[in-house]
Amino acid sequence: MHILTIIWTLLCAAVIIGYPIYLINKSNTMIKSHHKLYRPSTPNTVELLSFDIREQLPGWSFTLDVPQITETILRNNPILFYLESEDSCLKLPLNNAAMGYKVNVYKNVGKVYVTFKSIKDGVSNFYVPTWHLKKLKVLIIKSKDKRVYGDWEAGSKRSSIHKNLKNSGININDYEDVLGYFSNITTIDFKGHFIAKMPDKKFKFGSKLIENGHNELCHSA
Repeated sequence: MHILTIIWTLLCAAVIIGYPIYLINKSNTMIKSHHKLYRPSTPNTVELLSFDIREQLPGWSFTLDVPQITETILRNNPILFYLESEDSCLKLPLNNAAMGYKVNVYKNVGKVYVTFKSIKDGVSNFYVPTWHLKKLKVLIIKSKDKRVYGDWEAGSKRSSIHKNLKNSGININDYEDVLGYFSNITTIDFKGHFIAKMPDKKFKFGSKLIENGHNELCHSA
């Protein structure tokens, strides 16, 4: 009888001690499952922005406000820039031998800087006429589709996007070619068409003075 009492007491003690532990473990498992279920997914998108730059010309440089380029985007996502002229829309940087200039593009948090230099020495400023250029188009690659950006889990570098597009038979220098390829894989998120107003302030960028422009929303999807 005493043995049965002792066994019953031990069973009760095990239940009293073990049941709360079971509830705690079950709660932790449910929380982890909830986090996995509702973990925000990486957007399968390519953001497209278009800037009318004609009001900033003639000139040898222009600056754009692009708030979509956050510190996280700048650090982790490829960004492609395309300059539209009368007869083409080509990727930056580029050399225009026919006109005699080369174009460089620089990006920072919330800003894009574009400069034009003489192709002869690469140093002298080249003043682009108003009639020659129309727009700057920006593609921010947020998609992690391997057909766009390779294997992100393998730690691909930003330059891998060039390799993947080339392997897919896409000319990365051709805006229409690239946009058509992306649209078949991801969602093109059009953020709007902006008019880049004539700058009214100047600030230093490296050893040069770059003028600060303002963008006016012209059309938004």
